[in-house]
Amino acid sequence: MRQGGPVLAVALAAAAAATTCASRPRYEVDGARALARVQHQVVAGPRIPGTPGHQAVRDWIAAELKRLGGRVERQSFTVGGHGTPAERRIVLCAHYDTRPWCDQDPDSAHRLDPMPGANDAGSGVAVLLEVAEVMSRHAPPLAVDLVFFDGEDQGRADQPDEFLLGARGYARRLGAARPTAAFLFDMVGDKDLAIHPEQRSAEQAANLVAMVLEGARATGAHGFFDAPRHRLTDDHVPLMEAGVPAVDIIDFDYPAWHTHRDLPDQVSAKSLAEVARVAAWLVYASPLTQTR
Repeated sequence: MRQGGPVLAVALAAAAAATTCASRPRYEVDGARALARVQHQVVAGPRIPGTPGHQAVRDWIAAELKRLGGRVERQSFTVGGHGTPAERRIVLCAHYDTRPWCDQDPDSAHRLDPMPGANDAGSGVAVLLEVAEVMSRHAPPLAVDLVFFDGEDQGRADQPDEFLLGARGYARRLGAARPTAAFLFDMVGDKDLAIHPEQRSAEQAANLVAMVLEGARATGAHGFFDAPRHRLTDDHVPLMEAGVPAVDIIDFDYPAWHTHRDLPDQVSAKSLAEVARVAAWLVYASPLTQTR
C-alpha cells in the first residue's frame, strides 16, 4: 500500500501493489471493528485542522495503514505539482476532517459547536480502513490508492472555494498519473442506510455508478438503490474536473447532518460492513479488475 498526507491540513493516501490473487477473498470485513474506529475518531475530538483531535486522527490513520503494510506519503495541498505516469490503478477516498460548526442544527444553542463527525466523516474513514484490512490479507489484482482527504468541510455556504481543499490539491498533483476511476465514500454509516446514485456521478460516470450497484447486488447489500438523488459538490468533483471518472457514494438523507447529533449512536456496524463489502468488491471483482 502507498499512503500520503499534507503539511498544513493533510491529505493521506495509501496504495497496494498490483499482484494477482490466487483466490478471491470473501470480503471479510468487520462491522464492529469499523464502528469502533468511528468511535475512536469521535473520542479524539473535532478533526478541525490545527486542533489536537485533527493531528491525532491523522497520525492514527497513518499508523493503522503502516500496521497493515502500507507505505505512507504525506502530500501538502498548499503546494502545486504534477504526477508521473504509473501503473493502472483505482482510488477509494474519503475525507477525515470535521466541520467547525453545527450550522444545520435545529437547536440554535449548538450552531457554533464543533461537529462530532461520526458519520461525516468517521464512517468513510472506517470503511477505507476495512478495505485496507482485506488488502493486507489478499493482494488485489490491480493497484489501489486509499486516499484520505483533509479540508473538505471547512468552508462557509457563501464561499464555495473554501471547501474540498484536500481533493483539489490532490487533483492538481495528478498530472499524467491519473487513476482509472475513483470512488468516494462519504456519510455511509447511517443506521437507516439509503445510498442513491448522486446525480452528477450518474451523468458523468454512469459506468462506475452501474458498477457500484452491481457490487451491491453481488454482496447482498440492501441499502443501495437505483434511482439517482441529490446533486452534490463533494470531493469527487475536483477529480472529475481533472479528468478522473469518479462517483460519490453517499447517503445524504441523514437527519444529523451538520448537527451536534452526528454521534456514534447514529451509525450502524451493519451499514459500515455493507458498504465496506461493496468497496472490497470494487477492488477485487469489478470489471475494472479485468481490464488491462
